[in-house]
Amino acid sequence: MHYSCIFCTNIALLKKNVKEILQKKSFFSFLFIHFIPVDFCPNNVILFEMIAERRFPIMEIQSELLRKLIHGADVTEKDGLFQLNRFTPEQRASYFESSDFTQKTFASSSVSMEFVTDAKSFSMDVIASKGSSRLFYYFDIMVNGALIRSEGAESYQDQPEFHLELPLDGTKNRVCIYFPCLVEIRLKRAAFEDASVIEPVSKQYRMTCFGDSITQGYDVIHPSLAYPNQLADGLDAEVFNKGIGGDLFNSALAACPEPQRPDLITVAYGTNDWSRCTKAQLTDNAERFFQNLAEVYPGVPVFAILPIWRRNLKRATAAGTFDELREIIRKICEKYPTVQVIDGMTLVPHLDECFMPDGLHPNDFGFQFFGRNLIKQILKKI
Repeated sequence: MHYSCIFCTNIALLKKNVKEILQKKSFFSFLFIHFIPVDFCPNNVILFEMIAERRFPIMEIQSELLRKLIHGADVTEKDGLFQLNRFTPEQRASYFESSDFTQKTFASSSVSMEFVTDAKSFSMDVIASKGSSRLFYYFDIMVNGALIRSEGAESYQDQPEFHLELPLDGTKNRVCIYFPCLVEIRLKRAAFEDASVIEPVSKQYRMTCFGDSITQGYDVIHPSLAYPNQLADGLDAEVFNKGIGGDLFNSALAACPEPQRPDLITVAYGTNDWSRCTKAQLTDNAERFFQNLAEVYPGVPVFAILPIWRRNLKRATAAGTFDELREIIRKICEKYPTVQVIDGMTLVPHLDECFMPDGLHPNDFGFQFFGRNLIKQILKKI
């Protein structure tokens, strides 16, 4: 707090001139100077209290800062938009034979934006487009660990552009915004209002989750409940979600290294292999996947999640019974000392109300059990 005695009869001109002088100094380039008359003296001398705060009226996020705030994706710029990439170009190329799977690599599964700020508000504008067979998209917003809002739209086709406005109280708050799992989200703009503090949030661990549609997030409305997000929150980890709806054990994907070595890996395939492969194909797919994983990430703990309950598990396929599927995966995992098996049948209750009408994909209720029980299982093993 500084006090200045200034002779002036035109208060508006005084404020303008002083601000212009101060703003020429680099140190004051982002200061707000508030003039408060505190005393009146003879000869038109007015004592002003000048309060300087390093606050920004509206600060739009540029790419350098955005990369620090975004978790679970690499940020690139294209056509004036920020693109959020959870797959590297090499990993995406492993799906070149399937345009459907390639499209799903662009979905923002397990991408989040997290920061600490004393802003009075945060806002962002996004464009939503196809990232799966689903149309809906919702953002979950947590402030200081509490889910306070969930906003989005039922169809990106009807509402491709979305504006999110988050009022805050101007004190330090920790904010986490979970992005939708099943559409592609590109950022047009993100901004803080009246902020002097914008701090990235660092995580203790780095985690990669391989899997199929359930890992990608089918069919969760609240993205914070997708099991990779719950697991990341429970372990204080940044998660990179490699889940692709309909995928099998993909050995080509496992052979593509992450830019940074993960501290922990989860693998959750098998249910599509069971439906679409012979027993020999299933065995070969799984063996090559885990072999590549061991070669690319030596020494990294891997948790193999056996397929969860599904309504039609009593049938037999070309790959055998559901129990035979699980046993094939279990025996392959036993060959690798860094791989520990988690029984998926213990994660989600065997109740229709925990699943979508297809009896295969958990709903939000089922995902709550999935995440909570998976965290318990992994904490027992690490």
